[in-house]
Order: sequence, then C-alpha cells, then structure tokens
Amino acid sequence: MFYEMMTPKISQSLTFRLTLWYATIFALSLLSMLLVAYLMLSQRMEARIDELLLSDALELRGLYRKYGMDNIEAEFAREAEVTGTDQVFFRLLSREGSQLKASDLHAWNKIPVTQSILDHLVLDRPTFETVSIPGQPHRVRVIYLSMPEDQKVIQVGYLRRDDERLLEEYRQISAAVIVAGLLLAVSLGWFMARRALSGVEHVTETAKGIGQGDFARRVTVSNRGDEIDHLATTFNVMLDKIQSLILELKQVTSDIAHDLRSPITRIRGMAETTLLGDKSLQSYQEMTGSVVEESDRLVAIINSLLEIAEADAGVAQLAKGDFDMTVMVQDAVELFLPVAEDRDIALHLQVTAAPLLATGDMGRLQRAVANLIDNALKYTGPGGRVFVSVEDEQSHITISVTDTGTGVTEHDLPHIFDRFYRADRSRSTCGNGLGLSLAQAFVKAHRGHIEVESAPDKGSTFRIVLPH
Repeated sequence: MFYEMMTPKISQSLTFRLTLWYATIFALSLLSMLLVAYLMLSQRMEARIDELLLSDALELRGLYRKYGMDNIEAEFAREAEVTGTDQVFFRLLSREGSQLKASDLHAWNKIPVTQSILDHLVLDRPTFETVSIPGQPHRVRVIYLSMPEDQKVIQVGYLRRDDERLLEEYRQISAAVIVAGLLLAVSLGWFMARRALSGVEHVTETAKGIGQGDFARRVTVSNRGDEIDHLATTFNVMLDKIQSLILELKQVTSDIAHDLRSPITRIRGMAETTLLGDKSLQSYQEMTGSVVEESDRLVAIINSLLEIAEADAGVAQLAKGDFDMTVMVQDAVELFLPVAEDRDIALHLQVTAAPLLATGDMGRLQRAVANLIDNALKYTGPGGRVFVSVEDEQSHITISVTDTGTGVTEHDLPHIFDRFYRADRSRSTCGNGLGLSLAQAFVKAHRGHIEVESAPDKGSTFRIVLPH
C-alpha cells in the first residue's frame, strides 16, 4: 500500500517531464530553423524583385532620354504586354505626384503614389516600397527613380503574387513539418526517457522487493557505464553491506542464544544449590564469587561477539595511528613470558633491529597477535617451543606464530576461525572458541588476512599478513 501511494501520476513522473522537455526543445529548435529559412527566402525574393525593378527603371530612363516623352508610353505598353499587364505597371510622374504617362492600369485599382518619397527622392538613388491595393490579395513592390533632366520620376510596380504564393506554401509545409516533428519528438523523447530511466525503475523495483523481505535481491547492471549504472552499482554495494549487517546480527543472535545458555544455566544452578543447601554465610559468599566470575565471562563473550560482528561488517571504528610494529609484537610477547615459564614452554621472539613503522589500530592488532600467542601456548605441552617473528617484505608485513603443539586435523582446519568452534583435541582446555575469530576479524578490518599451516602432533603456524 505504501509503494502504491508513493507511485507518481504520469503528469508528475520524471519520464513525462523529460519527454516534455525533449519535445519543447526540439519544437523550438525546428521552429527557429524554419523561421530563419523563411526570413532568408523572403529577403532573397525581395532582393530579386528589387533588382528586376531597378533594371527596368534604368532601361526606361535610357529610352526616355533617347526618344522623349512622346514615345515613352509606347515603351510602357510594350514592356507591360511582355510581362503581363496584371503583373507589372509603368508610370511617369511629376514631382508633384501627377501621372503623366502610364501603361495599362485596368488591373491596378487606384495604385497609390507616396508623395513623401517624391519629395525626398535623390538623383540616382532609387527608393523602394511595398504597398497594398484595395481588393488585391497580394502586395505590390514599387520603385521610384528620378530623371535628372526635367525632375520627372519613373515608377515601376511588380505584383508579388507568385512570391507570396510560394511563401504561403512554405508556411503550410512548415506547419506540417512542425506537427510531424512534434509527434516524432514526443515518441523519441518518451523512448529515450524510458530507456534512460529504466535503471531507476530497476532500483525502485529492487527496493520494493527488499521492503517485502527479499534481501538477496539486486539491481541488474546493464554495463553501459553511464550514471544509472554507477547508481545501480552503488545501490548493490549498499545492499551487500546491509545484508552483511543483517546476517551478522542474525549470527550474533544465534551465537548468543546457542552458546550463552550454558553459563546462565550454571549461574542458575549455583544459586538453586545454595538456596536449597547450606544457608551459611560462607556458602553464599562462594556462590556470589562464582556468579561474578561467570558474569564476567558472559560480558567478555558478549563484547567479543559484538567486536567480531562490527569488524566483519566493516563498521568497526578503528583508532588508527602510526606505531612501531616491532615494539607492538615485543610487548605482546613479554605479556606471555610469565605464562610460558609457568608451563615450561620456551617462548622465542625474532624481530629486526630497525623500527618497522605501520599505520592502524595498534590496540586491536596487538590483541590479534596476543590471541595467536595465547592459542599457541594453550595447545603446546611442557617442554615445547613457541616462535614469534616479524618480517618486513616488499608489499606486506608478516607476523608469524609457530608452535610445537598438538596441531589441527585436516577436518578441523577449515573451521578453526568459526565462532565457538572447538576441535575435539581442544575440548579439555579452557576457552570459549572466540579467540581466533576475533583475531581474524581485526586483521580483516586492516585489509589483511591470516594464513594457517598445521598437522596433527606436528604443531601449527599462524601468519598475519598485513599490507603496507
């Protein structure tokens, strides 16, 4: 229901808005190009008519100079007959605007004379104008050219019927092209928007599936390398992290439910035994001490589980800093020297004299090394030996812990880093099975790993490999 309520209407969807933008931009671009072409065509037609009018006017002025006013009317008539009396007209005007001679003007109803042009007309500088005639749907292009001899003016007019019909056809064709272009722009825009946003829809569908409990669902990456692919990849990485956190939470919950029942059962058993048995102060004190020890053990187990879960999920807050790896390992070894002496185990350390600088959470790395040393001492009998070394290699640092203890069978070796896992040979020793899991989690948090070599009754070698 929530996702249905969140689904936008078509008019509010990003696909619709992108399509509208595509269509608008395409229409404006097409309209601009057609308009520019129309203006250029119209200007070119007008320039062609002006050239024709000027040519006729100059020719008639030459004829006027040669034959005079008596023969100019005959020339007007001949020129009009050649082009068409309804297409062109010729007139000889005085400066006051009165008509002196003219061609056949029956098709030209009251063709006007613009007196302001006559008043300002300059020799050898023709003037053009476009006029409209009552009852005539098409406009007329007119030229005025002065005569230098007697202040007379030749007027030539040309009907723009063919040009205006051509421009009208151009406008109709342009309108059809714009309509067809809009339909094409809408279709292409819709297709492009749907294609571009298909990855977003996949992300939305995946999110819906995850909201319904399908945490293993992922967005399909199209490998186009565009921004949507980057979004899908980032979304999948985020889902992997969330799923990892959920799995870690489930694992911690399962571990707590499975492995913490025994300490709680022991605490409850000690309390019941004390209540039902001897009620002396000493028995209560002994029971209280045991409860405190078991409680401390429970707190340690819970803290270890939480630290392992944080480190495995990649959310552990590492207190990173620069430190000397050699000094850190030396401190860890010195911490276990008394334990080794009590168990009659020789604990040896081999390090370089020069400082070995590293960057990381020194406290957690030292706990990882300490867990490996403690594990080696725990499974090495009296008279055995434990060797600890630090080596600086080209691309990484290796911390090795080798013992001569009981070793690990081939069956148990793949499981020794599982939480609470304890091999059959280690059942008689104390511990909760979290030491190696915690060490591996801390090392992984530093982008490193732990390697193991072991064989029954031949000892084991654990190597912490950390990148520089």
